[in-house]
Amino acid sequence: MPSVRLLSTLLLLVTACRTGTPGSPDPATTSATIENRASVDMDLYVRRNDGRVSRLGFVSGGEKTTFALPATLTAGAAWVRFEAKPVRGGGETVVSEPFPVRMGDQITWSVPPQ
Repeated sequence: MPSVRLLSTLLLLVTACRTGTPGSPDPATTSATIENRASVDMDLYVRRNDGRVSRLGFVSGGEKTTFALPATLTAGAAWVRFEAKPVRGGGETVVSEPFPVRMGDQITWSVPPQ
């Protein structure tokens, strides 16, 4: 039976061999950086060209957040749009222009001030 020390050492080695810096996205992963320049918190959704809509997450007012876009969301999509909806009813829903999407793309969109 492996000892705790051996398991700890193996875990440390596996972690040390990982490429990239901690918290850096995998270069093959599609990601979206959303800058919320509005003063209200927003729920963020992704709309595909085929009409499917998925909630991506939350962006606080005045903050910037990066989201990984899973392949299940982007595979087969020619383009995506982002939709930002105010969490508490103050402000207006904002929809982005269409962004062509391919594996590994890094998309950036800013929600305008409200």
